[in-house]
Amino acid sequence: MIQSDNGLYRLEKTDIKHLAYVTAEAFKDDQLTSYLLQGDTRKIKRLPVVFEYYAALGIKYGQAYASSPDMEAVSVWFDAPVHISLWQLISCGFPVKNMWCGFNYFQQDMHLNSLCDKMRNQLYPFPNKYLALLAVAPKYRSRGFASKVVRPILAELDQSNTASYLETQNQPNVSMYRHWGYEEIGQFGIPLANISLHAMLRKNRKD
Repeated sequence: MIQSDNGLYRLEKTDIKHLAYVTAEAFKDDQLTSYLLQGDTRKIKRLPVVFEYYAALGIKYGQAYASSPDMEAVSVWFDAPVHISLWQLISCGFPVKNMWCGFNYFQQDMHLNSLCDKMRNQLYPFPNKYLALLAVAPKYRSRGFASKVVRPILAELDQSNTASYLETQNQPNVSMYRHWGYEEIGQFGIPLANISLHAMLRKNRKD
């Protein structure tokens, strides 16, 4: 973990397990996690292993930041369109770590990723900075830590006239992202889950 010029801590390979634990804790009660686990709460303790895969992806092939060495909040960004090879996926633990919560979890998760990729390509297939993950540890919520790991990156994007895209399944988060300049450009449902994903775009200054 190294401190960047923007005041955030850039995460490195040695931070993968810590990042995975923080994100697993942040999302263990999320409605999307419940859907992927299909109500089997016994598997919640296995989530950090699954998130190790996504943590490795973000750190190796994107940009992952923390609010401090304690990781009260974390954000993971990719230069989009995202192009990651099968070999790179395997180097992050695919598909072994993805299956740690069972084959059904893996299958539903892959379907969700495919759906998000499809909608992203349809709604905004242009170069942008993709906010793939924003997580705040439960005990630090509502204390401004989400803003702390997002606003410095948005300031950099303004300097470079770069747009940013994201998806969120949490309706309360929509207003938070709007406060940061994102606008909803699409909404799509997850079959059988009764969950809507909100696609949001923060335009660059030239648009």
